[in-house]
Amino acid sequence: MAKSILYNRTDTPVSGVTSLSIPIGVLNFGADWAVRSELPGEVILTNLTSPIDRPEKFRFAMSDIKDIYRNTGIDSTLYAPSKRGSSVLCQLIDTWTVVDSADPSYEVALPVEGHIVMKIPANELVTADMVIAFIGRLIDGLFNTGVTDGNRLKAMLRGSLLPTDM
Repeated sequence: MAKSILYNRTDTPVSGVTSLSIPIGVLNFGADWAVRSELPGEVILTNLTSPIDRPEKFRFAMSDIKDIYRNTGIDSTLYAPSKRGSSVLCQLIDTWTVVDSADPSYEVALPVEGHIVMKIPANELVTADMVIAFIGRLIDGLFNTGVTDGNRLKAMLRGSLLPTDM
């Protein structure tokens, strides 16, 4: 018998929506980025095109997890033979600048930061493509049903956390 992974969910189709896409930047790590620090399990990159006092930085980290099931509530009879896994972090730290075309002396710095942490089991059936699909689904939670506009994020930034059709 061949083993495979079931996702244990069914998404109800959204009328008129067959797929969604989110624009992402095209980073050129080799041309624009340099290693700021490198430790076992962690690397910080800095963008060479950013001002020195307003750096854009990526932090990548990975650590081993001894018990991927810890605090999941999954019955121990359903555990895989190995409970090991990995925690992978991608963090972006940036500073945006507000300027005023009518007043060249006006300038305000706005710090912006975000990160994604993934806890992934060390199982031979889990592929990188599956993790990419998981990341897409995670990001999908930041949007209302069937769209990728900013309305849900606008509401979330004001404390309204439920999707509009809930």
